[in-house]
Amino acid sequence: MEKISFRTKISFALGGMGKDMMFAMSTVMLYYFTDLLLINAAFIGIMMMVVRVWDAVNDPIMGTIVERTESRWGKFRPWILIGTVLNAVVLVVLFTNPGFATNSALQKIFVTLLYTLWGMTYTLMDIPFWSMIPSLSSSQKERESITILTRLFTSIGYFIIAAGYVSISKILGGGEAISNEIVGLFYLSIIVAVIFIATEIVTVSNVKEKIMVKEPKKTVRDMFELLKQNDQLLVVMIVVLIINFTLYITSGVAIYYMTYSIGDADLFVLFMAAAGVLQVFGSLAYGIVSKKLKRKQIYNVAIFLQLGGFILLFVNAFFLGNSVALLFAFGAPIFFGQGMFMVLQTVMLSDTVEYGELKTGKRSEALAFSVQTFVVKLAMGLSLGVIGVGLTIIKFVQPVEDVNTGEVIRAVQSTATLNGMSLMMFILPIFGLIVGQYIFNKKHILTEEKYEEILAELKVKRGESNGENTI
Repeated sequence: MEKISFRTKISFALGGMGKDMMFAMSTVMLYYFTDLLLINAAFIGIMMMVVRVWDAVNDPIMGTIVERTESRWGKFRPWILIGTVLNAVVLVVLFTNPGFATNSALQKIFVTLLYTLWGMTYTLMDIPFWSMIPSLSSSQKERESITILTRLFTSIGYFIIAAGYVSISKILGGGEAISNEIVGLFYLSIIVAVIFIATEIVTVSNVKEKIMVKEPKKTVRDMFELLKQNDQLLVVMIVVLIINFTLYITSGVAIYYMTYSIGDADLFVLFMAAAGVLQVFGSLAYGIVSKKLKRKQIYNVAIFLQLGGFILLFVNAFFLGNSVALLFAFGAPIFFGQGMFMVLQTVMLSDTVEYGELKTGKRSEALAFSVQTFVVKLAMGLSLGVIGVGLTIIKFVQPVEDVNTGEVIRAVQSTATLNGMSLMMFILPIFGLIVGQYIFNKKHILTEEKYEEILAELKVKRGESNGENTI
């Protein structure tokens, strides 16, 4: 089995960090649109859901484009670089704030167009980025090793932004007023864009494909046919969709829950920072527990940790008076379990590449990882839609700007509204986790032993008598 060098691993992981700093900016956008630009929350929720669903649907198309790419740089790296530069430019333009009248048609058109372009350009680099992993080694352990390190770095990158953007925007903008935060987020977008480009240049320069199976060029129709035939890819896709949906519901509602239910908006920074640290530890723990437990066992441990945490958080919200100490204590197993699952979802998707190759006779890394980006975006879109519409249903009163000071004035929410926030944050994820666990345990068959059998059959089929994997 081919080893992946440390230089390759760290270069890929650095690219992951920059990539997820950029991805975290998409979570900032909900706050930016509703709490700073003061656009109607229902409109933003529906708009983001529709755009994310559209963005998710076109992911297999991008997967097809990647599969058809031939260059001296391989099929992945050109798109990583092109997508990174375009996505960085779009991000900065999105946060320029041209100053359109609040809730005007021009303002809504501007944010919809730029948000759509941001998602599509991010897809250009995200699919080929993750698609490189199966091409670096066919060894499950080597794939796990680079995935654990990359997920460690992506967690760090994501939570630097997701936990710190409110404080960072005030520091960069020079004050607490809405106008200061808007300026601060513009400066933050420039910083993230520069880091994003720099880290992806490192990846593109140092990470090269090793497994290159020559295949006939595929059409979009071919890609959808391959997806339909790869039942294990479909199983992983559904499970990842459900689990990520719970994650984004939790992180999306957290800012509102901290601000209004707990009554301390600054607590959000600490909560998300703690979440980031725990996800990092969860990712690292995967490498330890994988030596003792099978993947299906690790999956069930990760889900039970999250289920227990959400149940306890529900009890804390409705029966224990929203204790801050218990909020952090009960949230800990959730984020630890999510860290384990993030590694697991990537290695499970990697394994479906060989499964699909054996079953269909066609290898397609980009298809497998276009599914990952598809479900992550779809999960985020659905969660944003649920949050936006949910806030409207529970009669959330949006903040307003003081015309004299420019400061944010937040309304006192009703008890029903506060209870509704708690239900969205804690109950919806419980149902999602239970459904996801049932599907996985019922339908997933790609055990470690099964994968080794598949790999052995493929080597015979490819005529690899000497154990080499490059064709």
